[in-house]
Amino acid sequence: MNLSDWFKGFEKGISCLSSEQRTSFFSECGKNCVKCGTLQIYQELYEKANGDLNIFFEEADRLLGVRSEIIEEDSIYHLYFMECTCMLYQQGYVSTPLLCECSKQSILYILHSLWKDKKFSVSICESILRGSPHCKMRIEINDGNT
Repeated sequence: MNLSDWFKGFEKGISCLSSEQRTSFFSECGKNCVKCGTLQIYQELYEKANGDLNIFFEEADRLLGVRSEIIEEDSIYHLYFMECTCMLYQQGYVSTPLLCECSKQSILYILHSLWKDKKFSVSICESILRGSPHCKMRIEINDGNT
């Protein structure tokens, strides 16, 4: 059996999970993935922005392959990824849009790691695996501190 055959079962397996189960599963996957380097990039942006969300997203807009928009200062942001950087997708192992939950959870992990006193929600608006030319995430701060 080759590895791509195993991942066909993986895709079927995650499709059988409830939304809550996928959130839990991909929360661990996303956390592990960003600890391998992406988290450091966003930590540097956080430090450069002195913890200011608006400046952070302005700086994120300068990252290669990333675009961001401030929809409502200190409250709502859009974060775009111009390509899917997931190695499972890039190497042709997984193509289900359910995998995008991993990206959503990794963004939540990054945000919660940087702003421990804030509560965030992230919504997947568009994704490459759903047929869009880019991934678009809506980030909302919903902690009442804004």
